Amino acid sequence: MSVLPPVEVVVASGDAQFGTTGQLLATPLRVVVRTVSSRSPKEGVSVQWEIEQGNADLDGVTTTVTDSTGSTEIRVRLGSTPGEITVRATVVVQQGATTTFRLFTVDRPELDQLTPTAAPAGGTITLTGSNFSPVPEQNVVLFSGIRGRVLSASQTVLTVEVPPCLPARDVAVSVQLGVVGSGSRPLTVTGGGVLTTLQVGEVVDVSDDDGFPCFGLPGGVGVRYLTIVYSASAVGAATHPYQLTGLSSTVPLATSPPARTGRPAEGVPRVEPDPQAAWDEHLHSLEAELIRDLGGRVRRKVGPALGAPPAGVPAVDERRTFSVANLAGTFDQVTAVARYVGAEAAIFVDEDAPAGGFTPADLQLFAERFDQVIHPEVAGVFGATSDLDGNERVVILFTPAVNKLTPRGTTGFVGGFFFGRDLLPGQSGSNGGEIFYALVPDPEARFSDRRTKNEVLAVVPGILAHEFEHMVHFNQRILTLGARDQETLWLSEGLAQMAEEVVARAYEALGDSLGTTLFRAGTRSRVRRYLRGPDTVSLIVAAGQGSLAERGAGFLFLLYLSDQEGMGVLGRLTSTTRTGVDNVEAEVGGRWPAWPDVLADWWSAVYLDGAGPETGPLVYPTVDLRGLLGPLYPLDPAGVGPGDFTESGSLWSSSAAYYIVVPVSGGSTALRLGGGLGGASAAQSLMRMRIIRLS
Repeated sequence: MSVLPPVEVVVASGDAQFGTTGQLLATPLRVVVRTVSSRSPKEGVSVQWEIEQGNADLDGVTTTVTDSTGSTEIRVRLGSTPGEITVRATVVVQQGATTTFRLFTVDRPELDQLTPTAAPAGGTITLTGSNFSPVPEQNVVLFSGIRGRVLSASQTVLTVEVPPCLPARDVAVSVQLGVVGSGSRPLTVTGGGVLTTLQVGEVVDVSDDDGFPCFGLPGGVGVRYLTIVYSASAVGAATHPYQLTGLSSTVPLATSPPARTGRPAEGVPRVEPDPQAAWDEHLHSLEAELIRDLGGRVRRKVGPALGAPPAGVPAVDERRTFSVANLAGTFDQVTAVARYVGAEAAIFVDEDAPAGGFTPADLQLFAERFDQVIHPEVAGVFGATSDLDGNERVVILFTPAVNKLTPRGTTGFVGGFFFGRDLLPGQSGSNGGEIFYALVPDPEARFSDRRTKNEVLAVVPGILAHEFEHMVHFNQRILTLGARDQETLWLSEGLAQMAEEVVARAYEALGDSLGTTLFRAGTRSRVRRYLRGPDTVSLIVAAGQGSLAERGAGFLFLLYLSDQEGMGVLGRLTSTTRTGVDNVEAEVGGRWPAWPDVLADWWSAVYLDGAGPETGPLVYPTVDLRGLLGPLYPLDPAGVGPGDFTESGSLWSSSAAYYIVVPVSGGSTALRLGGGLGGASAAQSLMRMRIIRLS
């Protein structure tokens, strides 16, 4: 059993909840355990939960185990005594890895009276009642969903500023402690609020860190605002509730706006079955464990492995036995024959491959694509690969052992892979050199479901580019720089998909439309999946292997970075020991100070590119995104307004919801972002909003 590396525990969700006596809190307390060095999630880690202070009980077992996302959770039932509760979560084998949640048991607030009952926006009113919090910021006072700032507080009296953005109209005032709310009282706002006037293309960025962002957006003929609500949290597997409220200047109703619930991101997301993604995630975790166990002792100079005699250039018809990883966790031993040896690739075909498969011309075309385009283009952008076995070639092994990795009757299939163990000579199952594996035609379904030659010919080219980047990445990161951790899965897969795009562009420059399509079809399909529901997809992968839509997000994000920064950013992201969000922030910090900044510009460009207004970082400068994806662009923001509206939902970390806000012509809409049920967003959610005037 490997030793657990130093880890940290971070709050994912559930902190700062309020509830009434005896209540089982609606949101579980959820933490993520991740390595200190790479922030990679750790599965199978035991976490001990305990009530440190206050009257409450933990619901269920008090020692839980992290899942594939590194997360684990527990439910809390509040006791019979109001007051503050603290709950501590600690890694069992590393007592220094710990974090604390603060919870509150309260009596339901009662609102009896407003004084005065009419006041201008920006004015002050007094609320009288009972069971308020004497801590001003704990009281959430809502004016039909728009939060007002509490200036002073006692258990019976609150002094509150009427939100400056409110239009002149009737509103309903209520008090909440978390989600525990009072009834409402009517207030007439006598004077219209402050308006935020934007020119077409102008941007306003809003942080919900203090819970009070609100903007009065003026309307007009054809006036529209793109509004992006997003969580900039970099903690995977976490969900964050939000509420977007709009109050029109022409609706004199003393009620809350009509609510429409968005798609919640609760629990572990449903990931459509994808054998390739599952296999990639499995190999990634095996590589990570092996690298950690070796403790950085795998670093090598580029060239043959120390003490290993050069294997020499393979000869055509040479027979060789290879170890190929299988679903049982062991290795199949296969014998293959070198059928074509090019300048950079040596193609071996398993002797057990079904008859009637690839012809010599097919194999020659694979080798020529690799020699002439894939190898020089990918290496030129991402860096050199190693040559540990000294054969001056990358071995491409076509074997039905890959076909067998797909269970019969499964949607999708494993097309090929690279396994970093092969670049760690001396390890069990290692082939001691540069090799990746691909499936073979199997028209009679001998090894798995039926795969025709044409089907395989369509997918193998993209696989060769994708897996070659993984091979280069392993060399640059692990063998050359001696990193002790793998790159995070979302960024690793994004870079490999960009290798497909790099090759597609090379064929596009050559005027080869077939080659362009072969290397671009997969990424284009995954991006379309993402854009059909970006509010349900985490860029940094919410769970396990990641969905095809999440992989589409990763590709689209790196496509944006490379279009803004130049292709050199891809090589910089590859040749480093940093990981994930830290890696991105370090490499693009000259343009974007922090993760929330780059996310906001990227999500803006995803909608604005080709649709206008197009400015600076809010576009893909050289990529025609709408042209790339074809007709019927999948991203279709929900339209809200011109009347009152409330949009409620829940976002995964590093995900976004899009809206088109249309204020009433000749009037305005007060727009406010908040957390669940209109309260303040939890600090760990990093909830943000960007407003861009479109027209």
